[in-house]
Amino acid sequence: MFIKKSLQIVQKIPRSYFFFGIFCSLFVILMLYVEVRNGKFWTNDLKVYYEATIDFFNGNNPYTKSYGLDTGYFKYPPSTLYFFLFLSQFTYFTAQVLHSIILLTSLFVSVVTLHKTLQFQEITRKKFSWVLYVAFSFIAIHVVREFHMGNVNLILLVLFVLGLNAFDNKKLVQFAFFWSLMVILKPIVILAFIPILFFKQWKVIGLMIGFGMLFLFLPMVHKGSEGGWNLWMDWFKSISLHGDYIISENSIKYLTNYYIGIDSAWIPSLIGLIILVGIMVWIKIRYEDESTDFREWAALFMAFTPSFFVTDTEHFLLSLPLILIILKKIIQLRVYYYWILFLIVMTPFALKSNDLLGSELAAFANEKGVIGLSNLLVVLLFVLFLVIQKKAIFKST
Repeated sequence: MFIKKSLQIVQKIPRSYFFFGIFCSLFVILMLYVEVRNGKFWTNDLKVYYEATIDFFNGNNPYTKSYGLDTGYFKYPPSTLYFFLFLSQFTYFTAQVLHSIILLTSLFVSVVTLHKTLQFQEITRKKFSWVLYVAFSFIAIHVVREFHMGNVNLILLVLFVLGLNAFDNKKLVQFAFFWSLMVILKPIVILAFIPILFFKQWKVIGLMIGFGMLFLFLPMVHKGSEGGWNLWMDWFKSISLHGDYIISENSIKYLTNYYIGIDSAWIPSLIGLIILVGIMVWIKIRYEDESTDFREWAALFMAFTPSFFVTDTEHFLLSLPLILIILKKIIQLRVYYYWILFLIVMTPFALKSNDLLGSELAAFANEKGVIGLSNLLVVLLFVLFLVIQKKAIFKST
């Protein structure tokens, strides 16, 4: 019976999605095989989650020491430890394999769901499967690093995308759950919540507060009120020290210091955030129409996240929804030189790799912060094409 139902589910999957799933699986299997053969299947970020969880459930404080690398401090909310309890029951290698399967599934579901949610098949008629592989090519370098480090950014991505899909289908409880889980895994994605306030989704906000309270009190139920409170305080101390030992050449903090000479931890990033919020408000007022899309603005602020915060390059996976939204707009606008502009912007984003560029050129690209610059240009491209599209709609009404 189970096999019959499984076959029925598989038969319902479009062939283009089925072959894309095979492609992703082969890519990841080959990549991990090379990593294992070369002795580089380290997954240092997973090691932090894994060892901190074991430490915590053995009665120790997970925020007081580094795990693996010198920078391998556990800097995530206490509730995250409970999500990794299952993996901590296995040997580390088994946990690595299981985590890789979760990441692979997240990758496939993210791209396919984005493709369906953005309705590429409607604008490209029968020839739409190529978008899946273009989307993959844009993030392939970051996918490799994600699997190498064993991080959770692909999980964040799938939660974000599933949330958007639930919002489209008016399943607000699912939407609130997916995004609440996303932000508790990594609070830096909180920027994506700005459009929720802007679009006055008060029911969603109420649901998220409810889910947030559940995650907040989980350690207190386990450790008691005092123990749980102390754990949250230790987390706040941990994240306050995060910027002292992490350097990102792709953050606004670094780029403004390198190119303009402004040495400030937060002011340039906050100015950039205020500008984006201002643009959102201006477009809403200037071009008010039914095409105003919550998904687009949520994707914009999600893409801005790795530029706003000091973080690692694999976090730029979170720009994928915005990149595909831009791609859809280019297809709709049907202006060939937009493609040229788009590809120029995306080239450093998609091809910045030590293995592809060589050590000297890669070091130069790191120093110049090319991924960060490219990501900011992606944000600006979205604004440009959105305004062009809004003007065309505005004139036709």
